[in-house]
Amino acid sequence: MDILGFLREAKKDVQGGVYRGRLALPGVQWTGVGQEAFATFTVTADQLADAAENGLLWTDQSVQRGVSPAAPRNTPQELPLSQGYPDKANYIFDSSNADNIVDKLLRGERLFLNPLVWNMRPNAFSAFWSEPEKSIFIYGGKIYLPDSHHRHQAILKAVRAIREHQSSYPKFTGDHQFKVELYFLDKEGEGNYFFDKNQRPKPTAKSKAYDLTTLDDLSLLAKRVIDKSPNLSQGVNRVTDRLSKKNCHFVTLSTLREMMRTFAGTEEIDEVEMEGLALVAAGFFDMLSSIRHELRPRTVSSEASDSIAAAAVVMHGYATLMKDYAVDVGKFGLTVAKERWQSRLGLLSPNVVASVSGWSGDFFDKNNPLWFQYGIVKRKGSTENLDVLNTGGARSQVGRLLRRYLALNDPAKASELMAAPHAEPS
Repeated sequence: MDILGFLREAKKDVQGGVYRGRLALPGVQWTGVGQEAFATFTVTADQLADAAENGLLWTDQSVQRGVSPAAPRNTPQELPLSQGYPDKANYIFDSSNADNIVDKLLRGERLFLNPLVWNMRPNAFSAFWSEPEKSIFIYGGKIYLPDSHHRHQAILKAVRAIREHQSSYPKFTGDHQFKVELYFLDKEGEGNYFFDKNQRPKPTAKSKAYDLTTLDDLSLLAKRVIDKSPNLSQGVNRVTDRLSKKNCHFVTLSTLREMMRTFAGTEEIDEVEMEGLALVAAGFFDMLSSIRHELRPRTVSSEASDSIAAAAVVMHGYATLMKDYAVDVGKFGLTVAKERWQSRLGLLSPNVVASVSGWSGDFFDKNNPLWFQYGIVKRKGSTENLDVLNTGGARSQVGRLLRRYLALNDPAKASELMAAPHAEPS
């Protein structure tokens, strides 16, 4: 073995046999030669946890997501996996992401966590490659995690949970298997590995990913709504996160999924509830699309318009109204709720002239002063060109504006709103 750190002869135990070291990696397969050589093998959750508890698994935050800029100067760069989640005050680590993996492991859900990634820096470890046994025996040094830190922390936390309360988690055991790729890179190589795996790849469009998954409840709800609404079935871009005048789409699946988050008020939806929510959401959208042509599949020859009725930020406002509609369906039944909302949504028709302190026109015209007042539209510098914002704050403001305009908060506020566009929004 030409990698610096591998001994030419195995260490011996007291009986003269091969000392198998602090960690034995069986069933190793090698790929590549020279500096490109790496090993693959399978470990159990117990083996991984024991390697961590024995102080073998580490992260070097200087070549990971890193130390927070606000952390003290003496904040350690290298952390043992056994320490648990890094302190988020000093390190960049998404504990909610790791906890989500823990929960799914303990529930026995299938997760695509492979391969896990390990690295031993040449000349900074001691090990022996046993050709007859196809095994690596690790005697000393650190195993770094140039990637998959969140997954490792989650597996360790799950194993600790079952070791303390095995009967509480019957669907996850210590013999659960994981595939590992073991590299032999110096510190600079670890940084390059992290860059190649996390920054260089062009990520899959969220809309395509949401279309493929069957494990995300909000995506499933969005697709169920699409199936029940003819306009959505043809007008949703399920492949990319961009809209183009060259196709018929007016909304992306990723936007529709986020609308479902507002509408449902949760990310976990059971099957019975999902069917009812889908019917309500599809029915509401069909009412909207009967009033606004922008919410129907477009023709390629559609003319340019100042309307923002189909802007992504406004779609989030519709989700707020959709939630109100669902409340009315629960209170009054579908028939009565639909009659009430057909009347309300009629105010959003392009045939209804909105008058705002000297300005009049289609409510969704981007020149409507209300959009400026609520911080949803702004001018590009000193030019006449207008930007429609799609920030979290703008999305919330659209919901507030639409509710006030349709007098859902207080009927008196609708007239106040139209008469005083420069007043501070409530």
